[in-house]
Amino acid sequence: MANEDLIYRITRAVYDRLGKSVDDVTVEQLVTDIYKQVAVTTSNHSSSAAVDRGGAGQMSSAEGSSDRMVISVFGLDHPGIVAGVSQILAEASCSIIDINQTVVQGKFAMVIIADTSRARESTAELKDRLRHAGQDLGVNIYAQREDLFNAMHRI
Repeated sequence: MANEDLIYRITRAVYDRLGKSVDDVTVEQLVTDIYKQVAVTTSNHSSSAAVDRGGAGQMSSAEGSSDRMVISVFGLDHPGIVAGVSQILAEASCSIIDINQTVVQGKFAMVIIADTSRARESTAELKDRLRHAGQDLGVNIYAQREDLFNAMHRI
């Protein structure tokens, strides 16, 4: 079973059990915790299967990666937003894979795909730093692992 499919099934089960009124942050944390437990118990089997197939066990880009993060930034436009977010990623040793930003009638929107494989901090710590930076910059910043983002948006 592909990792995205497993995450989707876990996410679907969490929403089925808790209802759609539960907040996405709670669902994301539950899915992450469950996925980590499942991954630990299946890692030996998966890694040997990946070696048998000649692969490294990485997901395809269509499924998303646990080593990439989707970062969305929204707010009123002003100088320093891109620099502020980029600085946090640089300090954490994360690379920007793709970035798209636009300003529509003074409203700023940006999406960044960042490679977190060499990050000096956990995903939770990085998300927390980005969220606090957003408050300092006067924008809202939402960050999520790419594989969880893709699976949760299939629901």
